[in-house]
Amino acid sequence: METGNAPPKKRVGLILSGGAARGFAHIGLLRVLERAGITVDVIAGTSMGAILGAFYASGHTADDIYRIAKSVTWRDLIDLSLHNGLLKGLKLHAFLASHLPETFGELQTPLVVATTDLESGEEVFIFEGDLITAVRASSCFPGAFEPVTFNGRTLADGGIVNNLPINAVSFLHANFTIAGDATVPRRATLSNPSDEGRWWERMMATFRLERRNPMAQTLLRATDIMGSILTELQYTMHPADLRVQYPMPHLNIESFWALDEIVAIGEWSALQVFVRAGLLPEEALGEVAPPPAVKAFSESTHPPHQGEAAEPTHPALPKALKAKPRAPFKTRG
Repeated sequence: METGNAPPKKRVGLILSGGAARGFAHIGLLRVLERAGITVDVIAGTSMGAILGAFYASGHTADDIYRIAKSVTWRDLIDLSLHNGLLKGLKLHAFLASHLPETFGELQTPLVVATTDLESGEEVFIFEGDLITAVRASSCFPGAFEPVTFNGRTLADGGIVNNLPINAVSFLHANFTIAGDATVPRRATLSNPSDEGRWWERMMATFRLERRNPMAQTLLRATDIMGSILTELQYTMHPADLRVQYPMPHLNIESFWALDEIVAIGEWSALQVFVRAGLLPEEALGEVAPPPAVKAFSESTHPPHQGEAAEPTHPALPKALKAKPRAPFKTRG
């Protein structure tokens, strides 16, 4: 029987930011969560974070999600509209529908998906009803995908307004928050993708965003900078108890070709944070070698992105808190 002096039960909220290809780092964070035996009670996500959060909320493990991501030929999800030259998103919809349940109510873990209302400019949190359409709306990167009509609203990528929706888990009573932040940093080095990854650049050229076009490059970089500043402003208002940032300034939202490297950086970064917070023993640091890019990462050049924990505002999670077994969602044929 609970007494009046009993500490409140920890209700863990996991927040996964947008970041397109950079968001694959969240798979590494999910691996570390599982290694630490932490039960996630609520998940919130934007864009790629909404996609990966939906997979995790449906019962897929981190390794399940990695295998699915590895098996996807991302160019096969491209379906250009002849009307306006934007991606229709129907192939993405079909892909999501083949791996996820139809509604939020069928998820094992409550999920909140962040989107943006293009007419009012408001952030819109969706946590019930049509799961696939909500996740697709959250992933509609402006200028690339057509916006989605959902419950009478015209919705697009949640990252336009809130790329790291920590405030989204509060109304579902999370009292300990862990945030994975794949936002493109203000200071970044443009990547030089392999031939495998150049298809994305060719696709973007369809929207007249030629990589040789200085104006287009400036526009894209300006969007990254504004997104980074907005995320920091949001974070000052709604900080997380633990924040995992991924040191990969050489990789951008188009770096789908670097899946393995991005996941490795995510896992290594999360390990540093969890060990510092006392959620894993120091010996865990020896289990994963730092990826080459992280080893070469300069502390003096990029101080804000060290994968460090924010100052916890709550005590660390009790060691006795163990994750419940996850029953995988059965994919539909």
